[in-house]
Amino acid sequence: MAEKNRYPQIPSTVWWGVRAILKRTPTATIDERLLGAQLDVQEAAARAYVAELKAVGILTDDGKATSTAQKWRMDDTYGEAAQELVAANYPEGLLHLAPVEEGDRQKIVNWFLREGLGQGAAGNKTATYLLIGSPSPNEAPSRANGRSPKENGDKSSKVNQRGNASPPKRSAAGGATRSSGSEPEGFARASAKAQEAFPLNVNVQIHISADAGSEQIESIFAAMRRYLYDIPNN
Repeated sequence: MAEKNRYPQIPSTVWWGVRAILKRTPTATIDERLLGAQLDVQEAAARAYVAELKAVGILTDDGKATSTAQKWRMDDTYGEAAQELVAANYPEGLLHLAPVEEGDRQKIVNWFLREGLGQGAAGNKTATYLLIGSPSPNEAPSRANGRSPKENGDKSSKVNQRGNASPPKRSAAGGATRSSGSEPEGFARASAKAQEAFPLNVNVQIHISADAGSEQIESIFAAMRRYLYDIPNN
């Protein structure tokens, strides 16, 4: 039984990161150096995570996977391991009041608040309680830029639905804006050729001084047309 106010607090990235290590190498010794490299965090933070994993019952004192962790790393026995972990780390009162499968987050938070924790700590402990007790390994997909590939693809298609873009147009303030008119003939030919090869999106920003003359501005846009739109002679 867990001591009062001493409940696990483990980020989901650590939880799934350690599971990934054990799935790949069940006999791995997980210490702060290995975990720091796996999660790209400082060794001091990794050391704290290792201590939490030992306290919760995933790692032994030597950094090896416990018998429960060996079940936890396998999809078909993950649920059994989850039951063992919540039973070992949380009192029966919480398990009866707010079972993980019900997912009543506010009820769990209130329980931790009555244990003497602050609002932020109670929220963190609640997240870990739901993470540990989940009967299935709902690992979040890896996202390099905060968006899934589908989301990135959808955004790209909205920005560039036809594989091209309208040429910039000089505004009254001397800046550059996007034109809602038709595309230049040279740019249309270049776009058609680009689609045959591979898609390429180019974003161009032009900053024109307010005191620039009309000839200088026309020269800038003529150069843009020459270098960006027209197809070079082969």
